[in-house]
Amino acid sequence: MSDSQQAFPYADFLDQFEEAIYWHIAWYSRGIRHLMFGDGAGDDLVGKDAHSHCRLGSFLSRFPTPPGCEDLLVQVDELHEQMHALMRNALLEARNGTPLGEDAFGEIEEVHSLFFNSLHGLFRKLSEDRCMDIAGAKSGC
Repeated sequence: MSDSQQAFPYADFLDQFEEAIYWHIAWYSRGIRHLMFGDGAGDDLVGKDAHSHCRLGSFLSRFPTPPGCEDLLVQVDELHEQMHALMRNALLEARNGTPLGEDAFGEIEEVHSLFFNSLHGLFRKLSEDRCMDIAGAKSGC
């Protein structure tokens, strides 16, 4: 294992990543609730750059990239931004009186699935790397 991997704060990253994922799930649930009941979404849901201000986006931008996770992180970040854009557009249309169509909801659902699949892949890789980091520290490698 390289020095950069051994120096990476895996435990801190995983703890904060897990919490950020929780808050993203809460964001998604609020968005769907606003779409269903049309009760006026706030800027955290419809702001043009909301993806960079949500807890997951803030976390991803402030933490260093874990070694070997560059491609996964780019994929997660792109899908995260796409998720926010789709939700934003749907909420703005709802605000203007346009009901959410089946196609639009299907697209949100599909990107949401792809997004969580990427999150899971990143989380799994980080967990494996963390285990290797602990094993290397115990063996003196």
